[in-house]
Amino acid sequence: MINVVISITGAIISLLGLIQVTQTRILEKQQRIYLLGFFSILIGYILSDLISQLSSGFLGPGWNPVSQLGLFFESLFSALLIPLLTSFLLYCSGEENRHRNLAFRTNVGLLSLYIGLLIFTQFSTAIYYYDELNQYHRGPWYPVLLVPPVLMMIINLGLLWSRRGKLSSRQKIALTTYILLPAGSMILQMIFFGIYFIILGSSLAAFVMLTFVITDQTEYYYRQEAEIANMKNEILLSQIQPHFVVNTLGAIAHLSRDAPEARQAINMFSRYIRGNINVLSQNASIPFTQELEHTRLYLDLERLRFGDSLRVEWDLQCVEFMIPSLTLQPMVENAVRHGVRGNSDGRGTVRIATRETDGAYEIIVSDDGPGFDPKAKMQDGQIHVGIDNVRERLRIICGGELRIESGPGKGTRVVILLPRKEADSQPRPEASADGRNSAQTDRSRS
Repeated sequence: MINVVISITGAIISLLGLIQVTQTRILEKQQRIYLLGFFSILIGYILSDLISQLSSGFLGPGWNPVSQLGLFFESLFSALLIPLLTSFLLYCSGEENRHRNLAFRTNVGLLSLYIGLLIFTQFSTAIYYYDELNQYHRGPWYPVLLVPPVLMMIINLGLLWSRRGKLSSRQKIALTTYILLPAGSMILQMIFFGIYFIILGSSLAAFVMLTFVITDQTEYYYRQEAEIANMKNEILLSQIQPHFVVNTLGAIAHLSRDAPEARQAINMFSRYIRGNINVLSQNASIPFTQELEHTRLYLDLERLRFGDSLRVEWDLQCVEFMIPSLTLQPMVENAVRHGVRGNSDGRGTVRIATRETDGAYEIIVSDDGPGFDPKAKMQDGQIHVGIDNVRERLRIICGGELRIESGPGKGTRVVILLPRKEADSQPRPEASADGRNSAQTDRSRS
């Protein structure tokens, strides 16, 4: 009866862990997959153990297949947890080619050997067997069955020690607990033969590991939020530079002879500054239409300065998605300053396009400027900071990418990739009353 209580307790702990993993949004996708695997296998392990325990209480050969099958899957599920831990440990330590790692491959090989021994013992009495009365017995080769899992645990301990420098303190505690607690439970089970301590130990170890992983991920999340806030301040400083403010005020002064145009210029510049200030309070993604309006204001101001020498083309096939703030405008400003204005005659075209693919939204900013070698070190430190900030904020906020295609004499093409799942994660914006944000009216040239 005590073993049934232990198994039910372990099942409840594992089920709570499974529910926690499915409900916690702070976990990364890969972490969630691993933890779902741990608790799912644990539940299968415990249910198989319960079947084996309950069936062994019935005498007679008719119950032999049930007892054998229950014990087979109990042993199989318990062994599957070990290479899964190997892969998770490699993931936590930053290993990209986890399944090519020698430790993982060795443990998979030992798991295959263990499964072979389990299959062999179903047709032999050498390792363990059930007699005609459905009673369990160990055979003379039983210790051989313990060799593969013990070796796998030793490999995991060695792997944990060798990669300790690449793990956070909480990760080290979590992984050490998951290795040592079941091992200690196994020793107790050997001392107090017949009491299934390892089931309770494995369940508790998995739950402790989950707790430490969630705590570590929560701290990482808030640290990222702080970094994003700092990046926003940096990118604002890199974009609102004195030369732009001075040149804009110069354009306004030039237009002051014509009061309506001057008022229009002042109004646009005020809206532009207000747009920069507003994004300081936004840490999540914003509707693309909002970012688009901010970019339009910037371009309108620049066209006041440069007139027809700056041409802008739009091909917006989609606008109803989310984007991290201050993502498009900095790339458009680079296209104007270092693309169009970099031409010998100071004339050129900036093209902004959007399109939707199966897995992402794409924003393309291109210019017909002189281009540059993307691999060469950028001369303008502010450009470098701005591009790096946009790229990093895309990665952190929505898992997006920033790609730059350029070459001397070939112009520059910047592609912003936004995964659809993340870009669709918030309510879609509506077009403004004048239709300015619709895809149809934005397929234009200004």
